[in-house]
Amino acid sequence: MAPKPPSSLSGEANAPIRRSSGSSYDTNSVTKTNSTSGGTSSKGSSSGGKRGILRSRRGSQADSSDVDARESSAGKSTASTTVDEEGQKKRDRKVCMIRGAMISTLLVATVVVAALTYVYVHNDEESNFHDQYRDSVSKVAEAFQHGIEIKHDSASTFSAMYTSRYGNAAQDLSVWPNATMPDFQQQAEGQLKLAESRALSFNPIITQDVNRLEWEAHATESAYILESEALVNPPPGSTWPDNRTVAFGIYSRDSEGNIVYDPGYAPTSRYPDVMVPVWQIAPIDTNVKAVMFNLHSESNRERALDDMLFYRVPALTAILQLVQDTDLRPSSILFYPVFDEFNSEIPNIERTVVGSVSIVFSWDTLLASILPDYIKGMTCVLQSSIGQTYSYSISGDTVTLLGEGDMHDPKYHDMGSTVKANLGNTEELLGQVDNLITYKLSIYPSQEFEDLYVTNRAGIYTAGVVLIFVCTAALFLLYDYLVEDRQQKTARLARQTSTIVDSMFPAAFRERLYKSQGKVGASARSSSQNSERRPSEDTLLASNTTGGMANGKADKRRSQSPGISNGEKRRSTTMGAKMTLKQIDKFMKGIVSAPSDHQTAFTHGEDDEPIAELFLDTSIMFSDIVGFTKWSSERSPNEVFKLLERLFWKFDEIAERQNIFKLGTIGDCYIAVTGIPDPIDDHATVLTQFAFDCRQKVEEVCAELDAEGLDTSKLSMRFGIHSGAITAGILRGTKSRFELFGDTINTASRMESTGRAGLIQVSEETAELIRLDRKEKWLHKRDELITAKGKGKMQTYWVEPGRDGNRVSFLDAVDDSLTEAKILRMSEETSSSDKYYNQYRDSEYDEEKTEETPDNGFDVIVEVNNAEAEDEEKQTEQKPSEAFKIPTDDNV
Repeated sequence: MAPKPPSSLSGEANAPIRRSSGSSYDTNSVTKTNSTSGGTSSKGSSSGGKRGILRSRRGSQADSSDVDARESSAGKSTASTTVDEEGQKKRDRKVCMIRGAMISTLLVATVVVAALTYVYVHNDEESNFHDQYRDSVSKVAEAFQHGIEIKHDSASTFSAMYTSRYGNAAQDLSVWPNATMPDFQQQAEGQLKLAESRALSFNPIITQDVNRLEWEAHATESAYILESEALVNPPPGSTWPDNRTVAFGIYSRDSEGNIVYDPGYAPTSRYPDVMVPVWQIAPIDTNVKAVMFNLHSESNRERALDDMLFYRVPALTAILQLVQDTDLRPSSILFYPVFDEFNSEIPNIERTVVGSVSIVFSWDTLLASILPDYIKGMTCVLQSSIGQTYSYSISGDTVTLLGEGDMHDPKYHDMGSTVKANLGNTEELLGQVDNLITYKLSIYPSQEFEDLYVTNRAGIYTAGVVLIFVCTAALFLLYDYLVEDRQQKTARLARQTSTIVDSMFPAAFRERLYKSQGKVGASARSSSQNSERRPSEDTLLASNTTGGMANGKADKRRSQSPGISNGEKRRSTTMGAKMTLKQIDKFMKGIVSAPSDHQTAFTHGEDDEPIAELFLDTSIMFSDIVGFTKWSSERSPNEVFKLLERLFWKFDEIAERQNIFKLGTIGDCYIAVTGIPDPIDDHATVLTQFAFDCRQKVEEVCAELDAEGLDTSKLSMRFGIHSGAITAGILRGTKSRFELFGDTINTASRMESTGRAGLIQVSEETAELIRLDRKEKWLHKRDELITAKGKGKMQTYWVEPGRDGNRVSFLDAVDDSLTEAKILRMSEETSSSDKYYNQYRDSEYDEEKTEETPDNGFDVIVEVNNAEAEDEEKQTEQKPSEAFKIPTDDNV
């Protein structure tokens, strides 16, 4: 319950709105007003405003439905917000889809490019691997065959030397087998190097019963030609078998490996009585013990010698392990036949094989020094036709015996390449002979060889590509995050700025201001470019205009005109141009980019008309804290602002809920208005209900703060409301402000200043509107007239609204007993309101001495008379002269 007003009121007829001198916000507002001085002018204005209001009511009566403009506006605002949110969600979804598509594209591109890179590099390495393998195979095969041919040719050369020197054509009588070549060592030395062989020897063919003894005698006599003293005279102190000489004769080894005189018989041979002893051999120093050894006595050599004798072609022995080799080293002997004469031109005469030239070699010499140093890990498998198999590994010029058997990697079995060892034209002469021992070399790559060419380069390149794409994606995501963060910050700043701008300017005026700013900014940029100056997108409007209606073109700015219906009321249009963030920021900071000639950037043109409109049906409320000046002088700034912020924040919540337009605050004065910017029918009733709710909040907030020790229990608030026409617009300049002009404002200020603590005082015009809304029970006529400066005597009312706050349309207020005379009288009042409107538009008002309100982002024009201003605390201490009681719920 509001406190009871004083019983008497005196000395406050012309009291203006005042600010506490001891508070942190202390100023006297001085402004120009458009009101006329004198009681007659005031009454005329009031009467005209009343007729305009009634006429608007008649328009509402003509409409069959009572439109709740406030709820409709709130609904539209909510719907607009919902649409904006839905649109923003759609845009966010599109952005997310684009972002997802981009990431997916990068992912797919990463996979595709990485796969292509891996396949390309891997295939390139595989191709290089196969090319190098084929090239290496070609080199090994060529070297292998070339080594066999060199050995064949060396043996053939020595065979021809013996035939040439001791053949039938050179001797009158045959000397075979008693042939000993002088200087054998010197002649064999070059051939050994050329054939890369370990030994070269001449071996005569001896028959047991025919010429063995004769040849042994010849060997004893010619031993000195062999160039080894040990073969002629035993070394001093030597024992058997080291003291054996040529004179011992042809020898062999028994089954136990002991040296024995050769029996001259080989039971397993095709030629069992044939002996093939080693006679001349080079180098003699390392092979001296081999002299006189019967080669035909050893099984592997026996077969090759039989093939040579039988087929009369060169033959290879099986793989042997030579006695001088302690480690495993596969070797073989090439036997080349020595004929008694060269090819004879006499038909039916065959040549006789009288001896053989043997070349001893190891198979690894055929594979050495073939490949370049960068080739490593080639696997070669040597196979004989009798099943002997040995494996080698070739790395550059180094050959390593892997061991006996086929030891190539099965993974590369299909890549194997085979080359056969061809001894001269043996195959051409004989074809495929099963008995001859032949050799083939199978060549395979190894893992070591593959690793030289098939490396992890494909994986590295692929990882590099993936890393590039990952970095690109990371940079994209980082850029997207930074852009998104910047956009969110910009959006937050824009929302904050928009919230501030929204709180300072109504939507319709705000949009027109944006349009005006955009045009001025474009004009300023064009002017700057023409003068070769840096373009500015932040040029703001500097207005040199004053408040009020635009001369000659105010009709275009009016939100209401005589005779307009509710359905035709003007609504805000969509803003046609947007301000940049910098423009808004500078606009909020009051920064103006002024031209160099220090003239204003605002130009008076058809597109730059003042932003102002006339609102005929409005109500404005002034409220002021009683006792604030004294209380604030005893409190710290934090405590003062704690009271004001908490109280006015509650007022703001109520205003937002009830769609009340908050005009602003001046110190401890809170000013609100209805009918601006959205016209509504019951603006007076709505504002009265708002004042009642604010009064309740004053009691609650003061009680809360008093409990916190701020001693606010004695504080209260008085409210004053007046209804009428108001000119509203944006006064542009370095700090653009939303201004209200008109006598209605001054009258509303008088309602507050002449009121009492805890009460709501309204003017006659406002009371009439409340009656039309069937809320006459709210009204309690004040006993005495008040005296308001510029108005004279005025009848006012105390208002105590009901708590339900329900509003009733005008049609409900017209009962069936309304006479035609009353309707006619209301029609006349409607006609006279048109005259009032024209008079109001074109009238000029006398100026009174005023002061400008301090800059707080908006201006409210209120008249102040400092000479007659009195301290507001004194008003609460005076005794009222009238008896007045707040009606209870029972009698309301």
